[in-house]
Formats: sequence, structure tokens, C-alpha cells
Amino acid sequence: MKQTATVKNANPLDEAMLEDIATGLSQAQKVLPCKYFYNDTGSKLFEEITQLDEYYITRAELAILDLHIEEIQQRLQNLTAIIEPGSGAGIKIQKLLSACSNIEQFILLEISPEILNASAKTIQEKFPTLNVRSLIGDFTNEALILKLIKEERLNQTPNLIFFPGSTIGNFSSEKVPEILNTFKKLSGNNGKILIGFDLIKDKERLIAAYSDSKGITAQFNKNILLRINDELNADFDVNSGFSHLAIYNESKARIEMHLASTRDQSVTFADKTFHFAKGETIHTESSHKYSIDSFSKLAKNANLNIEDYWMDPEKQFALLLLVQE
Repeated sequence: MKQTATVKNANPLDEAMLEDIATGLSQAQKVLPCKYFYNDTGSKLFEEITQLDEYYITRAELAILDLHIEEIQQRLQNLTAIIEPGSGAGIKIQKLLSACSNIEQFILLEISPEILNASAKTIQEKFPTLNVRSLIGDFTNEALILKLIKEERLNQTPNLIFFPGSTIGNFSSEKVPEILNTFKKLSGNNGKILIGFDLIKDKERLIAAYSDSKGITAQFNKNILLRINDELNADFDVNSGFSHLAIYNESKARIEMHLASTRDQSVTFADKTFHFAKGETIHTESSHKYSIDSFSKLAKNANLNIEDYWMDPEKQFALLLLVQE
């Protein structure tokens, strides 16, 4: 029987946006939460980034799925549903769904309504008998996730939480176990988590991936300021007031994206004024890199064990299958 994708708005995001932005810009090291990259424009720019020559991550992860899909499928035979937080364009999930005939339901959880609706429509068209459900919301909001688990009865089945693309690298080592613990609850009894992360490698390759020659990553980074201008009536000089900066923080094994102020300036919104000195930066994103061992220790802090893992032939990226202790 052909199914129709359903969409439910679980969390109107902009309620907290002003507070998040104002708090971040009030700190000594100004920061902006990277989740605000992903409005419609930001999501489309990120999809462009995944196609760039310098951005190896997507190609490496797709290679893992192509080479090891049968092994992965064997590990998922007891599951009937897949939940993908931060589902994005949904390209990788299609490989998984094609291989796993046991999956009856696919649930997308995404922050951008536009990309969510487009992805849900694509998945439903390609898998017409699959029960596709869409939830708009922020997977980092534990209270929201617990509410969804209760209201949508998401823990009534053993679920696979599919979290590809190295998004877990955006969070600090203190935050990762919290995210994994939320995913563990979302997976239900005897559920599993299939998660991707970027492996530690030479910094030149890393910096190139986050500062591409076409300037798409710079557009993506600056788009967060455009969004603040549009949605919070701020007056950032996006074109000439800030420049894109990607650096490798070796002590923390992470790439950092910043927006550097090109001059002394002030920005105003919501009756608040924020001052920037020339060269001062806004830290917009971190992308932590791990070894199998270092990530397994973080998983242990959430009472999760590695059941299996796979790497691409060049050992640039890893997919880990986590199970509850």
C-alpha cells in the first residue's frame, strides 16, 4: 500500500533564537550556535559544499556504505524503524533503506522545514510502501526529544538512530555523551546507533576542506549573519564587515570556523549593541576529529559500546555501530 509522508511541527525554533544569539555575542570569545546555519539557504549551500573537490567527507562516507552495506544490513536485521536526526538531503539514508527490507518506518527530524519537506517527499517517492514521518525540531533539545518519545511512542520499537556526516564533531567532548544518551533513549529497547565521524589527519587537508577555493564555505559561514539580519532585524555588514576564517586547533583536534571583523564596528539588534574590534572573531563552528579509540571513550560515558565499525579505503572517515551496555 502506498504511503503518504506526514509532517509535524514539533518545535518552532525562532522562540529561542534571539536569546541564543544575544548570549553568544555577549561572551568574551563571541560565538554563534552552528545550528542556525541551516535555514533554507544554508542547507542548500551545505549541499553544494558536499560536492566540492576539497570536501572529502561525503565521498568517504558514501564509499563506506557502498563497500560495507551488506555487513551493515546484517547488523540491523532486528530493527523495524530508522530515525535520522538532522536528516538533511537524505542521500545516504537511501542506500541504507534500499538494503534493509526489514525497515517499515522512517522518521526524519530536521531543523529546516524546507529541506525536511523536500527530503520526505523524495524518500516517499523512492520508497512508496515505507511509512515516512517528518518532525520539525532540534535534536539537541533533550526536553523536546523526551516529549516526542512520549507523544509519538518512538520507544515502542527497536530503532536505528542514523547520524551520518560528522555532525557529531560539531559538539564538545563534554556535550557528545549527552547527545549520545539522548539518541540512546530515542533508539528504544535493543535499538542501535549508526554514527559517522571524521578521523584525525594532516591539517592541510582539513583546512582545505573548510576553506574551499570556490568560496562556498565562506558563503555558508556568512549566511548565518544574513539570517540574523533577516530574522532579528540586525545590521551586520555581511559583504565587507566580516571575513571567513578556518583554522586547525591542534590541542583540541578540531577545525574551527570563525568570522573575523575587518574593522572596528558595532552591530545592533533587539535594542542591544555589540562592539567588534578589528580582527576580533565570532566562533561559528567546531568540527572535532577523532580516532576510533578516542570516540569509543566518549561513547562509554553514555553507556554505549561499539558493536562494529567501518572505514573508507583511505581511512579518512568512520562509521560506528553503537549498542547499549
